[in-house]
This record gives sequence, C-alpha cells and structure tokens, in this order.
Amino acid sequence: MSKQPRSALLLIDIQDGFLEPTFSVWGPSRSNPAFEKNAASLINTYRALVAKSAQHKIIHIQHSSDEVKWPKSPLRPSQPGFKFQDFASPKDDELVIVKHVNSAFIGTNLEEVLREHFAGTPGTLFIAGLSTDHCVSTTTRMAANLGVCNTSNGELGEVVLIGDATAAWAKGAGGDWADAETLHKVHIQSLQNEFATIGKTEDTRKLWEKWGADN
Repeated sequence: MSKQPRSALLLIDIQDGFLEPTFSVWGPSRSNPAFEKNAASLINTYRALVAKSAQHKIIHIQHSSDEVKWPKSPLRPSQPGFKFQDFASPKDDELVIVKHVNSAFIGTNLEEVLREHFAGTPGTLFIAGLSTDHCVSTTTRMAANLGVCNTSNGELGEVVLIGDATAAWAKGAGGDWADAETLHKVHIQSLQNEFATIGKTEDTRKLWEKWGADN
C-alpha cells in the first residue's frame, strides 16, 4: 500500500448496545480490551486525512435489530443502545448506513457508495468495529467476494481488516465454551489473505499520517 489509493474507513456497529452486560447473546466476556482506544485513535487519524482530501471517506454502519425477532436486543431503534458510542459518533458530513442483518451489504446501498467513491480505480477499504465473528467477518467476506475495491477491468484493490480494532465475545452453551480471545484470533486468521489483509492500528495510523503529509 505504498501508493495512495482512494480509500474508505468502514466502522461497523460501534453502538452503545454492545456495552450492555446483561444481554446474553454477546457472551460473558469480550476479547481485546484495547478495542475502544484503538478504534478511537483510528477515527481521529482518518478524520484528519479526510479533511485534507476528498479521496478518503468515512462510513458508519449502524445495526437495527428487528423489534419482533429480537425483542430483547439493545440494538433496537427504540432502545438507548441503538445510539453510536460517543467516541464513534458520526460528524454531520459523515455517511451513516443502517443495516438489519449481519452483512452491511445486504439491503443497503453500501456497494454502490463504495464503487462510486473509488471511481473506477483500485480502492482500499479499511474495516473496524463489532463484532469480529459476526458482522465484521460477514461484511469483510462479502466485500472481498463482491470485489468492491477492484476495477471493472480487473485491477485489484484491497480490503484491510484492522484486527486489533475489532472484538468478539465468548460463545457457547452449557460447559462447552470458546473463550473470547481464541474466537477473535480464529476469525481474524480465517479472513487473512483470502478475504483481507490484516492490519494493526499503529501501522495503519502511520500509513494514514504519511498519506496526509503527501496531500
């Protein structure tokens, strides 16, 4: 990624509902205690880049749980948990796309937005957010399969999942549980190379700062 491409930062479901400790679907423990710090750092750095060049774009994905299917979900629009977490709250000029399923591409115009933004050039899509094994994984896989970063004549762009800017919860039932850190690592490694390049917060921030200095 030495050459500066058109890029987008996709922030998935960074909502207050994921702070809710009593909703059993999330699980009893979460991986990556540094998630909030890393995600906030990425957002601040990328916003500085966006301010310098229109070839970079922030997109916030907001999950809206079905009131009937998920009557206890804190991500229902009627609940306080639907709101974005303070550090990830969109600015007035930043796009918000509401989704209703795991993939941010299903039932939304995200694919069209990205293709229009990349403007026929090989683009780079950076992905961060919640949760690693659900909406982040599903969206990352679809971004790769749809080829949203690629051009119509076959030039390849890049999907970059910032692995330490996402998190997962422990999953299981009865005495058979997968701990949160293992679950997180397995899903990150499953996505690596075939679906995405796996990045780190500090390396990604340095790249963006370099891009900003070049503008």
